[in-house]
Amino acid sequence: MIPRGRPSQSAATLAVGTVESRIAALRDRAKLLHQQRRFAESLGVHEEALRLAPDSIVIRLSAARLAHSLELQEVSLRHYEEAARVDPRCYEAVEAARRICVGAGFAERALKYASMAQLLAASPMAQLSTQLLVPSIMPSLDAIREARRCYERALDAVLADPPHLESPDGSLGVSAFFLAYHGLNDRELQVKAARMFLAAIPGLTFTAPHCAGDRRRGAKIRIGFLSRFFASHSIFSTSVGLMEKLSRERFEVLALRVTPSRDDQATARIRGAADRTVDLDPDVYRARSQIAALELDILFYQDIGMEPISYFLAFARLAPVQCVSFGHPNTTGIPTIDYFISNDLFEPPQPHAHYSERLVLLRNLPTLAYYYKPQLPALPPARAMFNLPEESHLYVCPQTLFKLHPDFDALIAGILERDPDGLVILIAGQFQEFTDRLRARFARTLPAHANRIVFLPFMGFERFMQLLCVADVILDTVHFNGMNSSLQAFAVGTPVVTLPGEFQRGRHTQAMYRKMGILDCIAADSRQYVDIAVRIATDPAYAQMLRQRIVARNHVLFEDRGVIDEFERFFVEALGDAR
Repeated sequence: MIPRGRPSQSAATLAVGTVESRIAALRDRAKLLHQQRRFAESLGVHEEALRLAPDSIVIRLSAARLAHSLELQEVSLRHYEEAARVDPRCYEAVEAARRICVGAGFAERALKYASMAQLLAASPMAQLSTQLLVPSIMPSLDAIREARRCYERALDAVLADPPHLESPDGSLGVSAFFLAYHGLNDRELQVKAARMFLAAIPGLTFTAPHCAGDRRRGAKIRIGFLSRFFASHSIFSTSVGLMEKLSRERFEVLALRVTPSRDDQATARIRGAADRTVDLDPDVYRARSQIAALELDILFYQDIGMEPISYFLAFARLAPVQCVSFGHPNTTGIPTIDYFISNDLFEPPQPHAHYSERLVLLRNLPTLAYYYKPQLPALPPARAMFNLPEESHLYVCPQTLFKLHPDFDALIAGILERDPDGLVILIAGQFQEFTDRLRARFARTLPAHANRIVFLPFMGFERFMQLLCVADVILDTVHFNGMNSSLQAFAVGTPVVTLPGEFQRGRHTQAMYRKMGILDCIAADSRQYVDIAVRIATDPAYAQMLRQRIVARNHVLFEDRGVIDEFERFFVEALGDAR
């Protein structure tokens, strides 16, 4: 007799069979959606299958890879970590989790997965990248100083006894990315890092044949624009206008896409802007052979330091003129990058000590981009859309969270102390850990006001523009300003309060204001920053006057022909010098 309440063996077998058949059907469905390039839907089907089979390594890894391709790094990390928990011997899961943690600046987790990965398959490159990790969200100024000391000690240790690596790969990451957010001069560290990589990977040194011998003398100057981020990304917004507007009588424009990378409507726009688009091989050495074969006159890196391939490509001589600009506004330290392109409104007095490259100052530009005016929201913005109270004063800081330097906390505290009706609005980070770490810091640095800091979920572009509209004032981050976000705020007329810093990356917004002839919102010090922000938020007549002036003058920021003229002048002069 079968005990009451327990299924028969045949019923249990049937149930297992039903679950297995359901999982098989879901896997077939996910595969079909993937073939149809409906990747987000395919990921959803993976998630459904994992609810039925949470310990399936095969499904976990497939979901993690798919999330990574969709640039959903937190989702990808979650799946890789869960796969590593189920099977700590799964090298793919362990190593992928390590790489993501290194890229996100999660030191403790990166070290954990590095130890696991080294036991499974020792890798000098993986070990090197973990040694050089710089944390992202910093709890204090002391922590910043200690992180930099640790980073330099790691560089010195490798320089003293460099490993001999054949070629770089994705395991190295770009550990120095977060240095730029510390508010300090990174030149010496960047130069030392470049020396270290050249000592560890001698194969990075390469000269394209056309740069070593007789140079191509074409009718037009052939210029390559290189990035992984020719997609819906800030780099697209700051690149596409120049690529579209350069004179085709004088220039041939090539778009060089680092892959793998997202391919979307913005990518299609880049393809239309360029005379030719080249998708580069993911291998650094094969990619540089592709570039060498193009016989470029000028290679213009749109960003160096945001991902590894472009960083390691930059060590090769692939064009007579090689330059970089503000895509990641920090010096590279790389000896084969000839020029850093900035402009005279961006830079402080005596800026040359900040750069390993030759600094070029274009003239009288509000930005270094031929920037198209953003499309204004189609729907009337309302605070209710964001569950924000009508009666509060909204101080919106729309920056990515790792831009929030510990010095910024005192400004937030000053504002909230002065304005009891104020709320500071932030946008949650790409990783929940970013948000959690900032909440913990605020609880320590401004405990009386931390409950008036609101984190909104990540949002699409139109909703982001609506948030800028409903803000009383935008708070610019110190040491590393907004660029796209300031231009977008000015497009809708919302004032941005800014405190110019010592380095170009902390002076973008003031340059825009100077070009508009509006100096009211440029603070001289922290006290004045708080004064300006509170006055704008609490004095409606003053705020309305500022909004009217910004709207009347913001046209000088967008589609500025002077940007094209200045870049064309530089390109011609730089190539003439090289020849």
